[in-house]
Amino acid sequence: MTATMEYLTTARSERRAPLRILGLALALAAASVAGFLWWSDSVRSSATEELTAVFSEASARAASGERQVQGTLAYASPMIWSMEVGEEVRSGLRALVEESAADVASDLGAMRQKAADTTVLPWQEEQLAARDQVLLLIEAQQARFDGIAADASDIDLVLAGGPLPTGAALTALRAAGADQLPLR
Repeated sequence: MTATMEYLTTARSERRAPLRILGLALALAAASVAGFLWWSDSVRSSATEELTAVFSEASARAASGERQVQGTLAYASPMIWSMEVGEEVRSGLRALVEESAADVASDLGAMRQKAADTTVLPWQEEQLAARDQVLLLIEAQQARFDGIAADASDIDLVLAGGPLPTGAALTALRAAGADQLPLR
């Protein structure tokens, strides 16, 4: 009888082995899916936070840069266009305005790179749209200051505009889930 019981015990344990393997495989698959979803959500949240921070930083730098350039221009403008001052002095004062704008453009370039380097997964459409809008805004801001840095004698360019509208970038960031945005 002992031989029969050993046979029955072996047959039951052999039948349970595939069920155990299946159970382990299902648990592993569930853990993998949960881990993937957690990672994807983490990347989404990080991207939104990074883009919001870059947007805020770039908007603040463009606004302060505008004041910086306009302040330098206001200080230097009486002599920049005065015929009583030599061309060397006028050229030097224009160079001050241009350097001021170049500093702002350089800072914005670093911020643009930071936004471009933000990791966004291909299926995170809201974050992709937000990154595109933030990049477009920073590129436009940088182009403005690059233009002033190239030629401060173009007074229309220097005086035109001021900080660029941020509406599209704000809307895209809000759609991506950003909740701490400046009211600009």
